[in-house]
Amino acid sequence: MPSLYDTSRGWESDLPGTQIPLPHSGAVAVFREGGRNNGTFTVLDVTSGKISWKTEVKSPGIVSAFSVTVQGEDYLVASASGFQGADVVSKGRQVTTIDIFPARASGDGVKPAHHLELDGEGAVTDGGGGLLVKLDNDVVMTVDPATGATKTYDLRKMKPPASECKLCFASTEAVAVTPRGPLLATNTRPRGHYWVPGAWSGGTLTTNSEHKIFITPVKDSLVAQWRDEGAPNDTWAVLDPATGKVRAKVECAPDRGVTADDSEGASLSADGRYLVRSHTAFDLDKGAGHCFEETDQDKPVHLNGVTDDGVAFGIGASTADQADPRVTIDLATGQVQLGNYVVAPFGDYSGYGLFWDDSTNTMVAYPHDK
Repeated sequence: MPSLYDTSRGWESDLPGTQIPLPHSGAVAVFREGGRNNGTFTVLDVTSGKISWKTEVKSPGIVSAFSVTVQGEDYLVASASGFQGADVVSKGRQVTTIDIFPARASGDGVKPAHHLELDGEGAVTDGGGGLLVKLDNDVVMTVDPATGATKTYDLRKMKPPASECKLCFASTEAVAVTPRGPLLATNTRPRGHYWVPGAWSGGTLTTNSEHKIFITPVKDSLVAQWRDEGAPNDTWAVLDPATGKVRAKVECAPDRGVTADDSEGASLSADGRYLVRSHTAFDLDKGAGHCFEETDQDKPVHLNGVTDDGVAFGIGASTADQADPRVTIDLATGQVQLGNYVVAPFGDYSGYGLFWDDSTNTMVAYPHDK
């Protein structure tokens, strides 16, 4: 484990299932799929490991479970698509169900705060600022987890602003949810046109004549990348989802390629100050960032976690002596140090780091070493 944790204290749990951090609730959930049509949430206090609450979820199909955080509140979401009323004669009716639970609860058999039942098959995901439901290739729905309120959008009628793209024939897709509505994009890669209808568009960020940029969500923030006209370097930035304005940015040497796949390990610290994604790290209080991408002089570091204290975890380039060396980075200075650990935490909040031990299939929590 990284040296900043006290491994002489803590707790462990052998509950089987998928671990879901709940950083604003001081808890961690374990979701166990019980079969084709059900599953169980068990929520543990992150400082003691004691069970806070649990509940069983029943659905018309295989359950998918995840968390979403909106305005500092965590919610657990269980969704599934399948057929209701099917029997030996009838095929039944295809539906998508969504059950939303507030993370701060107690007791057994906790009921969902909101239960939605939608016609047809849908894919439900964390949109950052709410739930994003893709109902088919052209229709999406947003869901406010706090109220259960929904809004439906026909993407065929939502083209980029004229100032963004005068001759733009690419189809439209929804990539995130913001407080002003869905973040839409032309489905061109690696860069395209991004806009929130009636609110803001990404092309205003760059002097690139084609106004093309790249935006991807990290929790309820947005990370953007672009290249200004004639500029030698890329710009990476964190945007305010409500306004599209830059909260922090940094210039980086040209990247080897920009893809959404680079988001593996992307993390926002529990207090919302630090954000890491791929080879970039940002201090949102100071409006500054660091690049750890590959250059002619430097080897790359891929970041995969960050604490409220600005300690980032990452994996460096392999050497003849060590494969995938672990590193820690002090984001106050940008100093990279070789780490003395093998496993990085999958969550760090409330003074504890959460780890998964593959060898024993155990979740372990250690407090910070003070």
